[in-house]
Amino acid sequence: MFDPKLLKYIPLVVAARIVHHAGEALEHTLAYSGKPRRSEHSLGKAAGRSTMKYLYRFAFLALLVVMATGCHRAPDEVLIRQAIDKVAQATEQVDASAVVAPLTDDFDGNGGGMTRQDIGNLLRAAKFRSETLHAVLGPVDVQPRGERYVASFTITLTSGGKLFPSELGVYKVETAWRREGHDWRCYSATWTQQI
Repeated sequence: MFDPKLLKYIPLVVAARIVHHAGEALEHTLAYSGKPRRSEHSLGKAAGRSTMKYLYRFAFLALLVVMATGCHRAPDEVLIRQAIDKVAQATEQVDASAVVAPLTDDFDGNGGGMTRQDIGNLLRAAKFRSETLHAVLGPVDVQPRGERYVASFTITLTSGGKLFPSELGVYKVETAWRREGHDWRCYSATWTQQI
């Protein structure tokens, strides 16, 4: 999947290509044209005009890129769904830091039953014991609640180890999200085992 953060490097790449092609064109006309060489003074003026022409083109292209990146921003609902997908993938990899990354420092799990640190410690213990986890995520429903969002989904957890047997099964999960800086972070979650 394309990372929108890479768009900021496009003007640099375009500028490098333009300057490279301008230099090749100038070298070609001097070395292979068969025409008598101009004086260095007139050559300098021509090169200056050529460079300015390429700089104007570059400025126009850079403006287009900036306008395109400013207009392209994923909707908040999509960003929240992507964060939930990443957590599900990180759960399968038993990656504690990636699972807790979208959680706020004051995260409240099941009405005080689990904190951000508790979830991280549980997954670190599972990783230490070489446990395997499998997470199958159901459809995610994201609804706005003022300036915040609530995302609901089901998740099926299975394991190949002994640390989680009583916690495995199908869960109905409801998560609450708020914006912190440019990111959406989960500050609360409740889950109930269905099966």
